[in-house]
Amino acid sequence: MKKLLILVDNIGPKKEFLAEYIAKNLSSNDKLVLARFSDLVFNIEKGKVEIAIEGTDYQVKDFDLVYFRRAGGKFLSLAGTLAFCLDSFNIKFFDTSFKEMGVAGDKLTSYIRLSLAGLPTIPAYFCWHTKIFEKRKEIIKRLGLPLVAKQLSSQRGEGVFLIKKIEDFELLNKDFSQSQFLFQKYCLGQDEYRILVLGNKIGSFEKKIKNNPDEFRANVALGAKEEFIDIKKISQEMKEISLKAAETLKIEIAGVDTLVDEKNQTWLLEVNRGPGLTYDPKISPELDSIALFFKEELEKING
Repeated sequence: MKKLLILVDNIGPKKEFLAEYIAKNLSSNDKLVLARFSDLVFNIEKGKVEIAIEGTDYQVKDFDLVYFRRAGGKFLSLAGTLAFCLDSFNIKFFDTSFKEMGVAGDKLTSYIRLSLAGLPTIPAYFCWHTKIFEKRKEIIKRLGLPLVAKQLSSQRGEGVFLIKKIEDFELLNKDFSQSQFLFQKYCLGQDEYRILVLGNKIGSFEKKIKNNPDEFRANVALGAKEEFIDIKKISQEMKEISLKAAETLKIEIAGVDTLVDEKNQTWLLEVNRGPGLTYDPKISPELDSIALFFKEELEKING
């Protein structure tokens, strides 16, 4: 038996009629399922992504063919993320143009690409924003408490929240009801680092030090201090993670954020395109590294 999944932005009489008509004309052993993009639930771990379809007993991996009937602007980024997953799963889908999302993807797209590349991403969960409040117990069951809620549109530490108890979901439901969130397991970190990747080399290596003991985010924009370290002192593991992460996302000038937890395990937090820089060469080696990078790239072109 072969299975066909048709995904739409919303289900109405016309789409139901289309699905029923196609189902009648399939082979008798074949199965068709009609679902919404908002029914997709993502569980993400290193090297593994499971995508359940709410309201059914199916996973996306159960299907042989997926048709994106109507994504619209609302679900365009999610459709691109799913297309990348289907391509990785070797599941046929239409239209294949959805996998060419490139920079139009969001933090979820990048996180899944990094995870499927086998990089040490923190276990995470994603569902459409309208489902977050009803899914809060499932999110807690999978990730534990406390956990991190990260707005997909967040930058410089804003839009990132620590959920300490189930009641904290009320804040997201009330004040951010239209926002998409990626939920991550909270790793108690010893240290957080930012690695500047320039092409296939490390441009700078810095430790981010929190000033406020009550603040769980180590963002310079939120008051954390920077301690630049000689790049020769970066561990081989962190170097390999950073270079592979930038290469996976095809970002030649990248700010790679990592965390070393209390068990001394290194986690990849995210990869930033157009990373923030410290513009004082007396404090930071970043500008000198970038200038040298462009000089060398131009020399390659000039031959």
